[in-house]
Amino acid sequence: MRGRTVRRGLKLVGILCALGLFAGLGCGPKYPECKTDDHCKDYGEYCVNNMCRECRDNSHCNAEDACMVCGPNYTCVKQAGCCHSDLDCPVGVCRKAPGAEVGQCYGNCDADNPCPEGQKCENNMCVPAAECTGPGQCGPDRTCVDGRCVPRCEPEVVYFDFDESRLRQDAQEALRRNVQCIRERGQHVTIEGHCDERGTNEYNMALGSRRANSVKRYLTELGISADMISTISYGEERPVCRESHEGCWRRNRRAEFRFR
Repeated sequence: MRGRTVRRGLKLVGILCALGLFAGLGCGPKYPECKTDDHCKDYGEYCVNNMCRECRDNSHCNAEDACMVCGPNYTCVKQAGCCHSDLDCPVGVCRKAPGAEVGQCYGNCDADNPCPEGQKCENNMCVPAAECTGPGQCGPDRTCVDGRCVPRCEPEVVYFDFDESRLRQDAQEALRRNVQCIRERGQHVTIEGHCDERGTNEYNMALGSRRANSVKRYLTELGISADMISTISYGEERPVCRESHEGCWRRNRRAEFRFR
């Protein structure tokens, strides 16, 4: 009731402004016309193409309900099939990804009621159709995860202190994250050990080997099969930075991962 009263009052002010009776008091364009969002904010709207509208983009609609989007007429509408629970699906169920706020309605199906594109009928229920069923079906830069082609993961580079092959805490944390990526890709991985330029070539080749083997041991402790891992040392031969200062040297003291 109060909202309607406010709107009536604002419209009355707009009429008086149009008649010039409120001249000098900051009268703007007559509602629903506008030039900026300020001319629409008292109505809870936004200026779009010089007209006050309920929304201009999705953020104006989905703050309270993630299923709402800004429609073609600049009004908030619900996305087709978007759901919070099974109650939002008149026929079928609401399926949500782990941790997702909203999901998609999937309905019943049979020989006379096929599923829409991108879905398949399984046990008389429409479910997402699998894009892939195993490795090698998604192209060079993507991989198959739970029936979907997703961007191929890349393990993080692991860094070491000067003249050390022991794993720092941050290196152990990175390797724990890398385990999931290695399992996802399901490929043989080579661990490359690298060093900065200080020390002899022979010493750095041995140090790079110790670093690579330190990473391999930790990965096997985390459950990766030793048969899936090989190691190699490049010593100081493949630096990522060639300047002679600590900021550069620390980037060269590393272990990297190569899949095949």
